[in-house]
Amino acid sequence: MFDAGGGVIVLPEASWSGRSDLIRTLRTAFDESDAPELQLVDLAIAENGAADQGVADLHEPIYAQQLCAALMSVHCPEPVTFVAYGPTCLALPPVALSMRSQHRRVRSYVLIDPHLPASSDTWPDCPVSVVYANSTDVSSVVRLSGWEWVVSHQPEDEVLRILRGA
Repeated sequence: MFDAGGGVIVLPEASWSGRSDLIRTLRTAFDESDAPELQLVDLAIAENGAADQGVADLHEPIYAQQLCAALMSVHCPEPVTFVAYGPTCLALPPVALSMRSQHRRVRSYVLIDPHLPASSDTWPDCPVSVVYANSTDVSSVVRLSGWEWVVSHQPEDEVLRILRGA
């Protein structure tokens, strides 16, 4: 079902209304997968002061430093694919730097309706896929970077397709 093992880390974002659909779709696909080394890590925002098992204890507002600190304490098989939505995409350059400094391998980034960080020579250091769910206006940054992009009203299906390498 999936082309390789590793981990998928879904980053938190309070404004992401379709996040629970994506998590549910990925959990189902991973449970049905023949790749036992494939793991999903849900870095969600803690509700009611406590995090569920397997969920990082992050609170609003989320800053890049908090996200990087949470990632240091999360076990996830490598290489890792990060899935981020909207404003959380702005934290990806520090996340990429943190992962490199920890010598952790990143397979790819999947951005959903992204707020795009400034381009630099240190990020991205691997493939980037962009899914537009709420817009058909593809950013010129995405077009010029050569990143894969798609417009879909069902981003969870597109993320699954990307993870499968299709």
